[in-house]
Amino acid sequence: MSNATETVRVDHSGRLVAAQREGAERANKPLSEVTSLSTLNAWLAEPVIALVVASFSDGRVFTIARQLRQMGFEGRLEVVGDLLPDQLPMLLESGVDVLEISAKHARRCDEAQWTCKAAQWADQSAPGRFGYQHHNGRAGSA
Repeated sequence: MSNATETVRVDHSGRLVAAQREGAERANKPLSEVTSLSTLNAWLAEPVIALVVASFSDGRVFTIARQLRQMGFEGRLEVVGDLLPDQLPMLLESGVDVLEISAKHARRCDEAQWTCKAAQWADQSAPGRFGYQHHNGRAGSA
């Protein structure tokens, strides 16, 4: 998915935009490479990190993105993989700057689906607003 002509980017508003390379070279990091916090620590000096997700069902991307931000990563954080529009709020809440999906996936999951989910994330007053790891739904421990 590294060829810009074959991919589309989803921004924070859910708009689909043509993929183009930024000035800084990004470091593509497959989730399978993450074996410990020291792995993430070694990535903190990168200007752009692209977390490469093999499947939409691999939820580690949300935790790893959030962990990178909590460890102090201030660069551009991208996710590369065909995630679902329903997962966009989790990505944004985790500190991801942009999602890159295949052009084929963009035709299947159109812009209206992405913008709807982005609007739900942006509307902080909406009842039941999604919040990644804000709480686990359990009562406090005794």
